[in-house]
Amino acid sequence: MSQETHHTGHSVGSRPAPAHPAVAAGGAPNRRASGELEREVLNLLWSADEPLMPFQVQQRLGGGLAQSTVATTLLRLMDKGLADRAPRGKGFGYRALRRAEDHAAVQMVALVRRGENPDDVLRCFASQLPAGYQRVLREALTVSG
Repeated sequence: MSQETHHTGHSVGSRPAPAHPAVAAGGAPNRRASGELEREVLNLLWSADEPLMPFQVQQRLGGGLAQSTVATTLLRLMDKGLADRAPRGKGFGYRALRRAEDHAAVQMVALVRRGENPDDVLRCFASQLPAGYQRVLREALTVSG
């Protein structure tokens, strides 16, 4: 009895189907760390010259993500006040609401406020900065103060 062959010439059932790209070598799904996809999408929005449609974000991310996953991530960024959208063609184009530097600064302030004594956290932070960063910080405080 002969085995049926696939168009590649290999016998059907003679080798397993390749693993889905979202599955690691051990068979477990490749999962991003919490917030990693949002960070990747924000990085794309920051680097784009114009608002991006979900399919453009999906293409630039690669990795076989479903368009619905990308769309959900974009909506979450909107809910957090990090992105907005405007009509574009038959869909929506998404853009970041603030610059990457502004976003990082807001996160830094939030970290300082997490400490039991934010003044001590800030002093400790400033003392651990390399000399060049300390100079930039002093200059920024002189300009803003």
